Parts: sequence; C-alpha cells; structure tokens
Amino acid sequence: MPPFITAIQFAPSGPRVTGYWETEPPATRKWVEWLGLYGVPGTSTVITLVEQRDDGSERSLKRWPDEPPAGSGHRIA
Repeated sequence: MPPFITAIQFAPSGPRVTGYWETEPPATRKWVEWLGLYGVPGTSTVITLVEQRDDGSERSLKRWPDEPPAGSGHRIA
C-alpha cells in the first residue's frame, strides 16, 4: 500500500474518503485542496494526512482541525 494517506470524514460515525499516494507532494496537495473545499470551522469535518511506516504504524503529518471536536468520536488518525 502506498505510504501517504489523505483522509476526510464529515461525521463521526460516517464513512471516510481516503486517497493513497507513493510520494508526499501529491498527498499534501490533496490535503490542501480538501481543506479549502471542506474545512469549515464549527463543523465536524476532520481532514488528515498520515505516513504509513514499514512496520504498519502511522505518523500524523497534518490534521484539521488540530484536535478533533470534543466528544466527536472521530476515528481517523
């Protein structure tokens, strides 16, 4: 699986949309695009960019908002 994953989730219990890239630049461009389109303060939308390491762990590179809304139950990293 490609190591860079961009994800967006509009509701805590809703599905998430993900994109996978081999390199970081296109994954970052997609994260920025989604932030511009869907990053509305006060909503429950969460947008993330993570790097999946060889051991299967994930390292968070970007997240909007910085912290999930309190009690939101969002499950994306």
